[in-house]
Amino acid sequence: MALTVRQKRARNAVYQARWRERRDALARANPEAVEGALLEEAQRCERLSDQEQEALADRLQDAAMQHFHSMHKLNEMAKKVRPGGR
Repeated sequence: MALTVRQKRARNAVYQARWRERRDALARANPEAVEGALLEEAQRCERLSDQEQEALADRLQDAAMQHFHSMHKLNEMAKKVRPGGR
C-alpha cells in the first residue's frame, strides 16, 4: 500500500530529526572538526551559489556566537576563581 503525502512527510520528519541529533552530537563531541569543515567551505565559497553562500554565512555566524558564549562563561568562571571574586 502506498503512503500518503502526509505519511511521507511525517516519515521524513522523523528521519531528519534523527539526522540532526546525530549531527549535533558529533558537533558537540568534536567542535574543531566542524569548524575546520566550515573554514574549508568558506575558502571555496566563490564556487557556491548565492543561496549556499548565505547558508554558510549563517553557519559561520552561529559558530562565532557559540565561541562568544563559551568565552563569556569561561570569563565568568575565571572571575569567581580569582581571589577576592573580581
